[in-house]
Amino acid sequence: MTTEPNPPIDPNTPRELEKARSDLKTLRAELQAARAERDTIRAERDDAIKSRDGLKAQFDKQKTEFEGKLTDATAAVTKAQADAVEAGKAAKAQADAAVIRAEAKAAATRLGAVAPEDVVKLIDLDAVKIGENGEVEGLDAVMAAAKEARGYLFSEPPKPGAETGTTKTPPAPKAGEPGPLNARTLSDEDYAKQKQQFLNG
Repeated sequence: MTTEPNPPIDPNTPRELEKARSDLKTLRAELQAARAERDTIRAERDDAIKSRDGLKAQFDKQKTEFEGKLTDATAAVTKAQADAVEAGKAAKAQADAAVIRAEAKAAATRLGAVAPEDVVKLIDLDAVKIGENGEVEGLDAVMAAAKEARGYLFSEPPKPGAETGTTKTPPAPKAGEPGPLNARTLSDEDYAKQKQQFLNG
């Protein structure tokens, strides 16, 4: 059996092989650089995700704190408004009670009460109210009932200039001089003015 001689080696083959090795080294270096760049990008991405998650957590915490403060502030405002309404009601009730007592004292005086202050203390003023127009309602009925039930607290109103026992009412004023105030003879307008001065004084 005869063997064929080896084919001749192409002189270009070692050069091409060396070039392929060089290209392979270049590709490996480029691949390594690409992998390094990929790892850097991944690290930056992970850092960005962590930063985002941290900011989100911080935002959620601030949002929760803000909502809590807003709830507290809203509750405080609601309570302050309710307190103001209650204080207003209490102040109005107190002012109404003072007006009713003053009106009751004036009414007792007009009806001839011996001691108007005592009459006001003894009568029940719960049924007397201030109407929407500002007028006292129900006082006449209460005072009439008081005079009927406790007649000993009342006497006939003295007539101007008439003697009652050892006491004489003051004489009529001289011309040009203001006379003493008599609630029974005041007009409604003057009575309202005197009542307002009494309340403000």
